[in-house]
Amino acid sequence: MQLHAAIDEFVLYIEIEKNYSVNTVTSYEYDLRLFLTFLSDHGCSTVLNEITKTQVRRFIQYLLGSLKQKHRSVNRKISSLKSFAKYCLIERYLANDFTRGIESPKTDVKLPVYMTLTDLKQLFDYLERAQSRFSMRNERMFKLLATTGLRRSELVLLI
Repeated sequence: MQLHAAIDEFVLYIEIEKNYSVNTVTSYEYDLRLFLTFLSDHGCSTVLNEITKTQVRRFIQYLLGSLKQKHRSVNRKISSLKSFAKYCLIERYLANDFTRGIESPKTDVKLPVYMTLTDLKQLFDYLERAQSRFSMRNERMFKLLATTGLRRSELVLLI
């Protein structure tokens, strides 16, 4: 089976049977078509059973190197390829999983950004001077968040 035909089948499957969101379906399709384009541009076979791990690794290298994509974007593309390969195995379009053993690059952990004491004082001054309908509520909520370390979701549960 040709890769483009299998991609079409997979997109229909996740759209209709799995009922994935429009954005998810669009993203998966984009990622898989990018892989198909990569294979075609580099003279590789687009027959599903002839795709190798080496080609997937070269694709990842291409994404990181030539396209300068972030690790998170590359991880999503790897996830799309893995889901696609799993589907192809279940449907028996594929004899061997070409994504088996492919690991995602490590992503940087984003640390939370905190307000400085000066910024916090400015916020409190503004909230204390505000004359809107909800100004007292807003002031109390922000002071509670800032002084107790309460999470936003925990505050919402209190209301």
